[in-house]
Amino acid sequence: MQDDELTLGIPSPRTLQVQPVTKASFEPYGWIVEAGESDHVVNNGTALRHDIHAHAASDVLPGTRLVTSIFEAKAQHPDQPIEMLERHPNSIQLIVPLGGAGHIVVVSQNKADGTPDFSTFAAFWLSAAQGLIYRRGLWHHPIMAIGADARFLVQSWQNGTEADCETIAIEARAVSQGGPD
Repeated sequence: MQDDELTLGIPSPRTLQVQPVTKASFEPYGWIVEAGESDHVVNNGTALRHDIHAHAASDVLPGTRLVTSIFEAKAQHPDQPIEMLERHPNSIQLIVPLGGAGHIVVVSQNKADGTPDFSTFAAFWLSAAQGLIYRRGLWHHPIMAIGADARFLVQSWQNGTEADCETIAIEARAVSQGGPD
């Protein structure tokens, strides 16, 4: 931890229980992305298209550009302590797995002063077929691939400054996995 980082305390309990994700349970933090029923046949009848409508054009901040990246995440054990969070105040963030065995996301809404609101601290299990869109400025732990290394397609609007990704150190917190191993 750098000298200028702030470490925030987290109220008890010390272990965060991972819950299976649903669109309703994740709604305060963003949106779940998964292929479902589609009647949008494309490519001369050889494919179904599933559109992702992540935000309104009015939500894009002036001076930002869409950045698309591939993250190669190493498999992590789910009981690895959570010691930091990050957020992207300029943009929503789309994360879609490109394989792997599933992933855990840890999220927290903001308090009025912009710090994480640990009363909303939550962990969700997502399958390898489920992606997500974080709301702009949502505090979250970096990608946690579980069971196997995985690649993720990640998109966000960035302006090339440090404000694209803010990080904060927090007191270590254990995660208890609720999804498959």
